[in-house]
Amino acid sequence: GINAEYMGYFFPRRKMEKKKKARIYDSILELVGNTPMIRLNKILKEEGVECEILVKCEFMNPTGSHKDRLAKNLIETAEKDGSLKAGGTIIEATSGNTGLSLSFVAAVKGYKAIMAVLPKTSQEKTDLIQGFGSDLVRAKANASKGPDGVFALAEKVSKDLPGSWYASQFMNPANPVTHYTSTSEEIFDQCEGKIDYFFMSAGTGGTITGTGRKLKEKIPAIKIFGCDPVGSVIGSPGGIFWPFKVEGVGYDFVPANCDLKVIDEWFKFYDKDAFDTARRLMKTEGLMCGGSAGGILWCAIDYAKKNKLPKDKRLVVVLPDTCRNYLTKYINNEWLLEYGFITEDLYRKYAMETSLFPEKRYGDDLQLKELTGKVLKVVKLDQTIGEIWKTLKEENVVMVNATGEASEDSYKGLVTSKDALSVISTGKLSFKDKIEKIMKTDFCLLSDTLKVSTVGKVLETREYILIKNTATKMIVLISPSSIMEKLEATAAKQI
Repeated sequence: GINAEYMGYFFPRRKMEKKKKARIYDSILELVGNTPMIRLNKILKEEGVECEILVKCEFMNPTGSHKDRLAKNLIETAEKDGSLKAGGTIIEATSGNTGLSLSFVAAVKGYKAIMAVLPKTSQEKTDLIQGFGSDLVRAKANASKGPDGVFALAEKVSKDLPGSWYASQFMNPANPVTHYTSTSEEIFDQCEGKIDYFFMSAGTGGTITGTGRKLKEKIPAIKIFGCDPVGSVIGSPGGIFWPFKVEGVGYDFVPANCDLKVIDEWFKFYDKDAFDTARRLMKTEGLMCGGSAGGILWCAIDYAKKNKLPKDKRLVVVLPDTCRNYLTKYINNEWLLEYGFITEDLYRKYAMETSLFPEKRYGDDLQLKELTGKVLKVVKLDQTIGEIWKTLKEENVVMVNATGEASEDSYKGLVTSKDALSVISTGKLSFKDKIEKIMKTDFCLLSDTLKVSTVGKVLETREYILIKNTATKMIVLISPSSIMEKLEATAAKQI
């Protein structure tokens, strides 16, 4: 036969390697970690970036995020030290990914689990958590701390359930150790020790702390850069927390597991930067990653462009989770339109491309500002439930901002009579409590120039829509009946 030496003589460019033997795994847990490192191509050419950017595809872990590493190590560490016993129940406060990963490992190992999640946690994540057999409880506020925060809820569940184990990812020292011993080693080996800059976001801070610490020990000249959404205080300690839509990254406090001394510099990104970049990654590189990954890569590209990094520089960017956890959010065009992340023209372009729109529809000639709606009153953020009770009784829905007056000032949220009645009648809060405790921050204000025909999809998941009058700055509530009356009148003229 033809031997390897003969083949090497005639085909010198082909490296003759022994084919790896396929193997059978004893458990899905053996597939946690060892995620691929991929070199970006088209998106860098489009941006005019000369340096090399490699992405660590953590979204290719079994449940689609780097939290699989954390969950596996936290549970196995607790098993070893005896804090988690056979038949025990795992409790955790989570924005979704850690809860999903803990539920996954718990299912494999035979534990029960209860996950406390934020109101903004995606439906995909909560459905999957329950799919693994875990129970789910949802906090009232999109905040970590405070009586309505996710921490208080998880702690209460843990206290009420003797013998349970609270994973405590934000404080558990096994969190950064996970990445110090595994993620960092993989990255170093894959890059053969050649890394100039490392970019990662911070949720609990465990990944950037553990990975960054080990990489600095191995590569003293490396720079560790943190990427944080605008509104989070992790990258700007002492700053003012502001709600944002990106999930699994950034918080209203600096977690104990986030060692700020490891990070050389912080960069901020907006929700739109994150979502736009994540969607571009799918279209240009075929990488199905989540919004936080888009934010991290946006920071890396921005840094490379501003500093005109040459070809010999290498950046490593972690892509923490998969876009499949956000199919009803930033992957969904209606959601993007509703929250103002894409324009109406772009939304209609996407819809036309998929044949969702006929050439002419009722409402194409109508703008939202032509509809009759209810002008909402505005109350001050520092008021109590008792102080606005009478107004709520008359109005049902009120807007909240810092001044209590309609202005250019950003609206912080809204309060409904239904929510106020619920907490007062059940004794959960008193009239003396601040309205901030019952304020909904997950709301959107549509432009009054949007066409009526465009917002039909929004009403599939909303009882009403809110628009901001560009002239008066007042917020107007538009009900489905108001839209129906106007369409009926328009249709009558065409008959």
